[in-house]
Amino acid sequence: ASALALAAALVAGCQGAGAGPPAASASPSASPSFGVYRELARCIRAHGVPGFPDPVVDSATGRVDFPGADKPPQSAVRGCKTIIDRLPQDPGKNPALTAADMAELRQFARCMRGHGLADWPDPSADGRFLLPQRLTDKRAILTQLQACRQSMPKGRIQIVPPGGNHG
Repeated sequence: ASALALAAALVAGCQGAGAGPPAASASPSASPSFGVYRELARCIRAHGVPGFPDPVVDSATGRVDFPGADKPPQSAVRGCKTIIDRLPQDPGKNPALTAADMAELRQFARCMRGHGLADWPDPSADGRFLLPQRLTDKRAILTQLQACRQSMPKGRIQIVPPGGNHG
């Protein structure tokens, strides 16, 4: 599975990724963020998945892959979240966020926390809010969403519930 697809699965809780096409190189020069993928593999192994493969780079496409990797358990995902958040986003998913966009998203998070949702998270590196289970019912957070609407970048945000499949 491509590393970006696996990262999306890790973050969003999608089903596990299957093996992708054979990779031709494990050269870190093929991807500037290759070290983060290696760090992620080490972290997942340290969090209970000793057989998790090292990343490799397909020399034809430049894509990073974890050959034969299945989605790790949630305990490993939680333990490696800071690394997952540093992975590059899939350019086809969301346009690149600027520093100003991220500042607006963090301001929105502060607003939500200031209106009584102390466990509202800061945005992930790709601008999504990975919400704890108790915050996934929009009816329960509607008052705060309305109060913080002026802080909401472009009038909308992306939220991902635990085990969700949104992106």
